Parts: sequence; C-alpha cells; structure tokens
Amino acid sequence: MNRRKFLSWGTAGMVALCSGVVVSLGAVIRFLVPDVFYEPPQSFKIGNPADFPYGPPTFLADEKIYVFRERDKGFSVASAVCTHLGCTVKFFTSDNRFHCPCHGSVFNENGSVEHGPAPRALNWFEVTETRDGQLRVDKNKTVPPNYRLMV
Repeated sequence: MNRRKFLSWGTAGMVALCSGVVVSLGAVIRFLVPDVFYEPPQSFKIGNPADFPYGPPTFLADEKIYVFRERDKGFSVASAVCTHLGCTVKFFTSDNRFHCPCHGSVFNENGSVEHGPAPRALNWFEVTETRDGQLRVDKNKTVPPNYRLMV
C-alpha cells in the first residue's frame, strides 16, 4: 500500500467516524426532547356568552379563572392563581375582593394587591370571540385589568 492510498483510506475512515459520532449525538439529543408536552393548553374555549350570567363572576375550576360579565362593560377574565405561592384565590361578593386562603393575601376587584405577602397583582387574560360565537381565553396574552370584550 502506497502513501497516497493510505491517506485516502484514512481520510474516508475519519469522515465515517465523525459522521457516526454526529448522528449518534443527534439521536441522544432527540431522545432527551419529549414528543408530547403534558401541559394544559394555554388557549381554550370557555363557552357561549349566554352561559355566563351578569353579576358575580363565574369560577372555572379546571382553568383556574374567573369570568366577569358586566352589562355595560362586557367580559373580562382574571386568573385565580395567587402570585405568592400559586394557591387558588376566592372571590367574595360581600367585599368585591379576592382572598387567598393560604397566606392571607387580599386583592381588590382589579386584582391589585391590597395586603399580604403576594408580590404582584393577579393576571388578567385576553378574551376574544371565535367565529362560532364562543369565548376564547388565551393565558399567554395578559392584558390590563380594564380590558373588556363587548359582545
């Protein structure tokens, strides 16, 4: 075997070895990334506008949101998750405030912290109307507390 033949076979061998390593690393990285995320969807339909009465908010436990419907203002959606440690807050119509049962945080009707250990206000989410007339909430899009959907 002469020198030129040896180098060509050596180069081909090194290329094959490097490509094998790259393919193996790609397979390992692909194995570490899950195919399915078990998180609930962040955008979902909550029903028709007629399903929500005027007056006190409707609590949707599965989504952990409060849906407000006011005659002259329309629809708004507030998070029911306390910003302190993630407990589910309760809305009391007697004082129009959200109360956290875990550590005593109190939020006013706009979701702003009145007192307690909560570091920031409750989140308000965008609510829109779909083509089929249902309401859709998008938890990826936070809006100011005065945002309303008129239907």
